[in-house]
Parts: sequence; C-alpha cells; structure tokens
Amino acid sequence: MINKIKLIINSILIFFILQTNVITSEKISIIYVVENIPITSVAINNEIKFLLLINQKLNEISKKDMVQYASKSIIKEKIKEIEIKKYYKLGTINQSVNRNINQLMKKLGISDRDEFNNLISKNGLNKEFINKKIEIEILWNQLIYQFYNDKIIIDENKLKNNLKKKISKKINSLKQYLLYEILFSANTIKEFENEYDKIKKSINEIGFESTANIFSNSKSAMYGGKIGWVNENQLSKIIIDNINKLNLGEYSDPINVPNGKMILMIKDKREIKNNLSLEEELKKSIVNETNKQFAQYSTIYFKKIELDTKVYEK
Repeated sequence: MINKIKLIINSILIFFILQTNVITSEKISIIYVVENIPITSVAINNEIKFLLLINQKLNEISKKDMVQYASKSIIKEKIKEIEIKKYYKLGTINQSVNRNINQLMKKLGISDRDEFNNLISKNGLNKEFINKKIEIEILWNQLIYQFYNDKIIIDENKLKNNLKKKISKKINSLKQYLLYEILFSANTIKEFENEYDKIKKSINEIGFESTANIFSNSKSAMYGGKIGWVNENQLSKIIIDNINKLNLGEYSDPINVPNGKMILMIKDKREIKNNLSLEEELKKSIVNETNKQFAQYSTIYFKKIELDTKVYEK
C-alpha cells in the first residue's frame, strides 16, 4: 500500500514537471499547493529564471527575497490559470501569443526571434514555457472583458468637453509623460498598509518595474507596469497633481481609483507639437479610460477569486 502511494505521488510530480516544459535535474519538492495543484521547487526556480530574464536588476537581491518574489508571482499566475480553465482551453490563441511575444522582445531590446529563443534557452527556459505564461495573461484579459464589458461606462461628452476646454487655450505644445503603474487592492486599512509596505520594500530592493511584474494586477504587469506615453490632457486632475510633484524615476503615493489603489511612476516627460485634432484626442482618451476601467475590474475579480482559493505551504 505504501509503495502504491509513493508511486501515485511520483506520478503527480512527474506530470507537473512536464507541465513546466523545462527539463531539469534539480531535486524536486512540493513547496505550495494551490487548490490541490502542487507548486514544486522546480516551478519556483523556473519563475526565478523568467523574472531575471525580464529584469536583470533582480540579480542584486538576496536569494531568499528572490524566492519570495517568485513564489508570489507563480501563485498569482496559478490562481489565474485555474480560473481561466473553467472557461477557456489553453493552446488555442497562437497568433495573439506571437503578437505579445513581439512586445516582450521589444522590452528586451531584441528584434530577431531566433535571438530571442537563444536568449531564453541560455537562461534555462524554452519558448513553450514563455508562450504559456503569455497565453495565461491574454486569456485572463479576455475573461475580464467577457465579464465586465457591459459595465464599462465611457462618458464621451464629458471627455470631449474636457478636451475642448484644453484645446480652447490654444496651446501649441503638449506635455507627455512616460508612465508606469502598479495596481492593487485591499479590503481593510490594515490589509492596505501591509500590501503597500511590501510594495515599497520591493521597489526599494528591486525597482518599480520588477515590483510591477510581481505585485500589480494590471495587464501591464508583464511589461513592468508600462502604460507608455500619455498626453497630459488625457489625465485626470488628481493624477496630474500627483505626478507634477515627482521627479523623473520617482513614484506617487497610492491614488484612489474605483475599487483599488494605483501607484504611478514617471520615467520621462517631454513636450511635443500639438497637432492632434479633437477627434484624435478623443479616440485616445476613450482608449485610456477603457483600459483604466478594465484594469480596475481585473483587480476586483482577482481579489475575489484569490480570497476563495485555497493556498497553503507544505
């Protein structure tokens, strides 16, 4: 009977090792269990390799902290994957995955796919592993769209009126900010304080972008929280007031957004010639507002399923 139980356990471990798509000779042990699904030491080590791949600054922190960050990251991903599989089948959106891989390559400063494959292989990973991670994020965003698309409210008249006021000032130049975000939520003041303390500690140790990779619930998390260049006239007054207090590279205090908190980091700023028409500005404002609301609903939904998910350490 004991031998039979050992055989079953070994079979489960072999299955989950194969699921990582990375061949390894490491000693294997179960570290966490998420809804009866084991997360092994191999999976955590692969997550460390991935986080180091997308941000070399993580090499500067201790191994203990790196394991903690990787554990948080992979548990978060596993919770999403379990929820996704209730509605979608993995391995069915190859074109979307390829488009997002191109974005990741751009972040890494790589334009050639063979060079990218060589880089991930050099880091002890493979393209199947990367593809799955990207696919989980894509399907998660699809799930949020499916559940909350009818709840997105865009007041075009309000946006248009705000733009008209700014355009009426006949400003020939336009300020733009290169912004990064961390979006998180908390149900109580104590929970908020604990999460914010963790985020601040992480930013001080590994930087804003690496912290966004691990802590942010926004779809920008995989890309270091990068929102991109945003026109000043597309931002709310409260956001402008917050970022105008910051020097380049500094981050804001948490800003209240519906059902969550947002931390912004300003990486760069510039002034450009203001040639955009009202219609073009309005289109950009609608896209920004839509993305902002979806990010907020993503945070809400993740928090809900996280509370309902059984996670324990072995």
